Order: sequence, then C-alpha cells, then structure tokens
Amino acid sequence: MLFYGARAQSLPLTAGMDPDGIHNLILEVNVNGQPTGLLGHFRDVDGRLWVDARELASIGVNTQRLGIPDTAEVSLDVIPDLHYAYDAGRQVLTLDIPDSVRKPYTFDNRSLQATMPASASRGFVLNYDAFAQTTGAQQFALYNDSRYFDPSGVLNNTGIAYLSARGQRYMRYDTSWGHSNPAGPSTIQFGDTISSALAWTRAIRLGGLQWKSDFALRPDLVTFPVPALTGSAVVPSAVELYVNNVHQFTGTVPSGPFVLNTVPGITGAGQASLVTHDALGRLVTTSVPLYVDTRLLAPGLSSYSVEAGFLRRNYGSASFDYDPRPAFSGSLRRGLTDSLTVEGHAEATSGVVNAGAGALLRLGMSGVLNGSLSASSGHLPGTQLGVGYQLIEPAFSINAQTIRSFGSYGDLASRDGAPVAAATDQITIALPFRRQQTLAVNYIGYRLQQGPASKIGSLSYTFNFGTSVSLNLSTYRDFGQHNASGAFVSINFGMDHHTSVNTTAGRQDGLPDYNVDVIRAPDYDGGWGWGVQMGNTGTAPYQQAQLEYLGSIGEITTAAQNVGRRRSASLDASGALVLMDGSVQGSRHVYDGFAMVSTDGFAGIPVLHDNRLIGTTDRSGHLLVPDLNAYESNQISIDSMGLPADARVGLTSLQIVPQAQSGVLAHFEVARYRAASVILQTPDGRPLPPGARVHHVESGKDTIVGYDGMTFIEELRNQNHLVVQNGSLNCTAVFDYRHPVDASLPTIGPLPCGSAQGGVR
Repeated sequence: MLFYGARAQSLPLTAGMDPDGIHNLILEVNVNGQPTGLLGHFRDVDGRLWVDARELASIGVNTQRLGIPDTAEVSLDVIPDLHYAYDAGRQVLTLDIPDSVRKPYTFDNRSLQATMPASASRGFVLNYDAFAQTTGAQQFALYNDSRYFDPSGVLNNTGIAYLSARGQRYMRYDTSWGHSNPAGPSTIQFGDTISSALAWTRAIRLGGLQWKSDFALRPDLVTFPVPALTGSAVVPSAVELYVNNVHQFTGTVPSGPFVLNTVPGITGAGQASLVTHDALGRLVTTSVPLYVDTRLLAPGLSSYSVEAGFLRRNYGSASFDYDPRPAFSGSLRRGLTDSLTVEGHAEATSGVVNAGAGALLRLGMSGVLNGSLSASSGHLPGTQLGVGYQLIEPAFSINAQTIRSFGSYGDLASRDGAPVAAATDQITIALPFRRQQTLAVNYIGYRLQQGPASKIGSLSYTFNFGTSVSLNLSTYRDFGQHNASGAFVSINFGMDHHTSVNTTAGRQDGLPDYNVDVIRAPDYDGGWGWGVQMGNTGTAPYQQAQLEYLGSIGEITTAAQNVGRRRSASLDASGALVLMDGSVQGSRHVYDGFAMVSTDGFAGIPVLHDNRLIGTTDRSGHLLVPDLNAYESNQISIDSMGLPADARVGLTSLQIVPQAQSGVLAHFEVARYRAASVILQTPDGRPLPPGARVHHVESGKDTIVGYDGMTFIEELRNQNHLVVQNGSLNCTAVFDYRHPVDASLPTIGPLPCGSAQGGVR
C-alpha cells in the first residue's frame, strides 16, 4: 500500500493527539531517490505522517529556516514543496525535498587542522651564542637566552655578557614569566614585554603585566572572514575547489545543497570555481569572485591587548632603567561583519592621555579602505588622522597610507622622548607581468613636527629566469636632499648543492658601489658551509671569507675580514643545552617547541620526526628533537627494528603537541623481554602431550604445551616453577633463567616434569 503527501499553506503543530488511531512507524528513509541508511520514527494519524522536529532535522530538512521548534511535531503534508511516498509493504518512506527547505551539507576543512591539547613537561633550556673578535684589542661576547618551563608557564631571561681588555659587564635585556591558555586563546605575561600596536599606533617596551589574545595558540582558528562557497549536487558527488585556476581542495558531498567553508589560500582578489557532477555524470562548474584580506576579523571574533606597568628606558644600554610613573595601554579589535572590522586604542601615563578609534571596510571586490582618528591631551594635546586603501589584483596591486598629526599630538613613546611624526605617507604600486616579471613603484614620505622632511621614491623591475636566475633593476631618489639618489642592477644565480652567486653594481650618492658574494649554506642535516664576499661601498673596499660547520649540537663559524686597511678575524659558536628527564642534551638553538625522546635507557634506537630520521638515542636512551611546531601535532616515532630481539615496546609512535617555548617528554616504554622456549618431558623421557596446561607460578600466567613437549614462557624470573596438568598427569618443573648476553630468546631443556611434590632443575 502506498500513501502520498503534498504541501499545504501552513504548518500546524500537534499540541496533543488522541492515542486512538495513531500508529507508530519505524521506516527506512530515502531522500530524492537516494537511500540515506537512516531509520526514522513517524506516526500515522488518520493517513497522515507526523514526525518529531529533531527527527526531521536529522533527515536533512532545514527546520530552523521553516521556524519549527525542536520540541514540536509536524505533519509531512504541510511542509512547503515537500512530497513523500510511503510504501507500507516495504516499510520505506521516500521523500522529495527541494533545496529551498533542505539543510545544506557543510564541509569545513579547517576542522582537519584541529590538534590535541598542548602540553609541557618540566625542564630548562639555555641558548647561547659566543662571539670572539680581534680588532686591535680582543673582544668576547656571550649572549644567553635561558628559560625554565613547566605546565604552568615559561620563565625567560635574555642578556649578553661583554669581556674585553677594558673591562667586563653584563647587559640584561628581558625577563618575564608567561602562561598561555589555548581555550581563550589568550596569554598573560609578567615582567618585560612589548605592547601590542595597531597600524596607527606605536608599540612600547614596559615592565609590568600584559594580557592579550593570542591566535597563535590555535592554528586551526581562521581569524579573517572566509567566503562560504555554496552549490548543489544532484547525486552524491566529488567536489573540487580551484582558486585562480590552482587546485585547493577535493572532497565528497551528498546529494542536495552544500556549503564549503575553506581557506582559499590567497590574499586579495581571486576567482573561485566549484566543480561537481550532474545527474548524467557531466562536470558542472560554478565560478564566483572573492576577495580575502587577512587584516579583517571574522564576524564576532575579537582580539585585545592590555598592558600596565612602567615604561622601559635606554633599552640595550641599561639593564634596569624604568620610568617611575605608571603607564597603561589597551587595544581592542572586533569583526562586526564580513566586511567591517572596528578597532580602538587607549593609553595613559602621567601628563599624557591618548585614545582613538579606527575601522577597516571591505568595498566588495574593490579593495579595503581603512581609517583612524585619535586625540591626546595633557602635556601633549593634539589629534591624529589616518586614511589608507589597499587593492590586490592578480595583475595589479596598490597600497596607500597617510597619517597626519596636528598640534602637539603625542603618545607614551613621545613621553619617553620619541616624538610622533607630523606626516607619514606611503604608496606602493606593483604590476606583475607574464613570465615572472614585476614592476614596482614606491614612495615614502616622513616629516617630524620639528625637523627636515624625507621624501624617497623608488622604482624596481624584477625578471625571473625560471627558478634559478633572477635579474633586478632598481633606482631611488630622495627628493628632500640634493644629489641623494642611486641606481643598481643585481643578478642572483641559484646553483646546485645550496650554492648561490649574488652580484650587485651601481652608484649611490655619486659614488660607485658593487658587491659580489658566493655562498654555500650547510645542509639542514649538518655539514660544512662557506662564503666569500668582496665589494666597494663608496671609497672603502672590503673582502670577507667565512667557513661554518653545522652539527646536531650547534654551529661554529669563523670569518676573516678586511675593510680598507683594517683587518679582523672572528669566531662564533652557537647552540643550546637542554636539561630534561635527568639528561643534559646539546642541540642547535631551540627557539620554540621541542621533544625529549626517552626509550628507557635503550641506546642506538632510530628516532623519526614526521617519518624523517632525526638521529639515534644516546647511551642514556635520550634524543632531543628540536624545531617542533608549538600547538600543532607533531609525529614522533621510533624504529622498532633497531631494538634488541628481547625488547618489548608498547607504542612506537606518539603525537606531540608542545606549548610555546616548552618541551614535551616523548616516553616510549621499552622493557626487556624475559622469555624462553622450554621443552618438557615425562620422567621416562617422552615429550609431554600437546595441549597439556602449563601454569607459571611466578607470573601467574597459563599456557599450553605444543608439539615435541615445547612451551613458551614469558615474564621469567631468575628461578621459575611450572605446574603441568593434563588429565591424570600432575607434575612440576623448576629451572633457572639468566638473561642471554646476545639478547636472544633461548631454548631451555629438555626438563623432566617430576611429581607434584617436587621438581627438577
């Protein structure tokens, strides 16, 4: 029997139904001729099918668009443009749902980048850079970047020690403690810090507290507006995305409407093309224009930064010079729509208060306009106005920005002696041509409130010959100074074995200028590198040669230089020491996250990072794996083929997600496998029958006898007792075990199995 339904003009919902005449049905559901594999719960009320709103949504009907509450029941007959056929004999319900009321399938490939929560172990890192130079008098400098880390955060200190014949001193740069919260995502930092700045504000150094949003903690989070690309597939199809004719994504979608939220991988204007299949299997291509600007924030997303403390003065020449007057700074940005992001900033200290607001507005496909207005009061009253525009097209781009200050406009940096510029202008126009050619025009203007103006214009042309040779022609002119101009031509050759040749020749301020250098960089895996350089800057000729070696525990560089008639030589050694899990490991500089591999004392075990061999564990069973991506999943594995035959390992691969500037202990549990094959015989010398039950007393484990009286026993002790039962047979055997020097699995016996009261060794 078949029942058919069609649409009506309203959506009557059941407030309560008489149980008489109601039949509960569990039906297989097909949608638009395609089986869904779903079983739905329906109610047959006087020949009409009713369904719960949640059930209807799971089938694919957009109940939210139709205004159906989740707690309601609705008749299929009254849903607009929906038709159905109920086959009572086969218990199948076939629905014909138009795209207008169907819930689109959403595919968000950004979720594929989500990682496990980040973690950190406990340890200490010391990055160092020791530099010695001879320039008449010997000089030595030792830079250090030391940090202690644990799950609660990172304590960091940087500085440099100077040693020379004239004396010695230590210069402290920054000391701070920071803690990050990826759920925020936010970071809080105590100590020396740099305030966050907007495009129309200036950053400052201060000692105190900073609390800010930190999107680097969430690599899976896309902060800028992502275009939602929509389409419809008649049948389940593969969908492909091309942006500017470059393949970006491939996936599968069911029949019906779909939405593809994907990062297009471009900045500026582009053309997105969605390719699907129609009912006849033909390709259907839908093209839509898009414009992406990473400076905008996605709707509803905010970023912020709040700092409070004391301004840092004479940074780099004084270790503890802070202004005694407290200072405050705060910035906030929020995405209101896909096209509008607003921002605000305020800062204050004794005698200066500054506040302002700005916005970025996307003009469809015509670029992004930005503007800002701020004012200051107190000892430095005035205003500042900024306007900018950016348009990036495949064949043309322009970036223009101007900022003007009026009166005695000032900010926190002005309070510390760095006045705000009265005018800052910048405009860049780039014209990419075919065959990898680019023509760029740039102008920069800068004028202080009191002082000379600088107006520099430049023109450059770049031509790439394949991927190994490039030619660049450039010229510049400072319109604010007489005879301040220059022109250069440079050719760069990329050669095999990481070798490059770079040549530059031209004139600057009326004087010749040229440079030739040949550099062979060491391989990432380690090895030798070298470089030679010669040139002439104005009237000072110079020559330099250097030799470097990059190893697993650091880098050593030696250089000799001759500038005019002044000769010097230098030696530089850089690397890191890591203390973790009771082991001290040498390494190259450890900038961010890393892992300390432990194999429980097993040496010589190969360690791989993302299937690339890093090295082997040392005598203590440790190996440091540097250069991991913080807050991203990194695969660390060991090659079990390098383990001895008697070694037992649980997991051979781990997913490591380190916190920033911290290390994670990648512990691979490896244990000695104490096992042997034991041959058991009856007292008269015959092999025990197959299938006899064997109980190992020390481990409590049971096994059975195989052919020829052989059984396999694990978790052996120095002395072992076996109890054998098989029908009327009940006997014991006792034997000693010593771990073989060659790590093999020995065969013990034959051993006679004595009476239950005794045994044989």
